Amino acid sequence: MNRIAASERRERLVDAAIAVMVRDGVSAATTRAIVGEAGMSLGSFHYCFRSKEELLGEVIEVITGHTLERALSEVVGEGELEGRLCRGMRAYWQHVVEEPDEHRLTYELTQYAARQPGLAVVAERQYQTYLAANTRLIEALTDDEGKRLEWSVPVPVLARYVTAALDGVTLLYLNEGNAAAAGEALDLVARHVAGLARHA
Repeated sequence: MNRIAASERRERLVDAAIAVMVRDGVSAATTRAIVGEAGMSLGSFHYCFRSKEELLGEVIEVITGHTLERALSEVVGEGELEGRLCRGMRAYWQHVVEEPDEHRLTYELTQYAARQPGLAVVAERQYQTYLAANTRLIEALTDDEGKRLEWSVPVPVLARYVTAALDGVTLLYLNEGNAAAAGEALDLVARHVAGLARHA
């Protein structure tokens, strides 16, 4: 284990934490359960992370990254703005459909962290991560000439709107199960956002 780089150890522990929480719930993700899942020693955890709070923060960043990179590859591609936005949201959505338990975990993690002494900051950081990801998506959008778009509303407000829309549609789907209707709702969001661009 001494020959494994610290970055790889962290990655293994994060993946193990996600696996434990998806399978057994957030409350079951003790440090012992996580290192057991990763096949590592307890000392490895404390070598890589200063606290469970730090680990949970990284879990959120990893899960967000699973959808962010997919969406980014679509919104910076060729085509009309509305079409690129639809493809970007559909790329996010495809991951929700493929990995519903991973997304269900994010909601459980929010509620768990908000109720645990000392972990409320994790829930706050979770949504800050979402806002940053959607801000990055919006800022990656360009017009037909490759110029950065201007918006009729401030980008921070637009990022909050997109975050709330994605969050709400995802939660509805996870409890209702109608993927087709959810996809249509996201297309509507994409059309609305495209209509807010000054050079759409």
